[in-house]
Amino acid sequence: MIRKYFDDNCISIRQWAKKHNLEQRTTYAVINGETVGKYNTAKGSSKKVFEALLSEGIIENMPDVFKSDDNEKAS
Repeated sequence: MIRKYFDDNCISIRQWAKKHNLEQRTTYAVINGETVGKYNTAKGSSKKVFEALLSEGIIENMPDVFKSDDNEKAS
């Protein structure tokens, strides 16, 4: 779904990652649906990708795995 958005809008994933100062490999993995967990990336880099996607309106909500993370910080 996310990859389709990039393809349909002719957005270069590499350039988009650079624009948001994101790690390219992780960005590709997230956009291709290969990475969604918070434990399989270094220093929360997948969360940063999802935050950038959310800020640009590409996704509507953060994945559930990250929502529980935010709730723990608020407590």
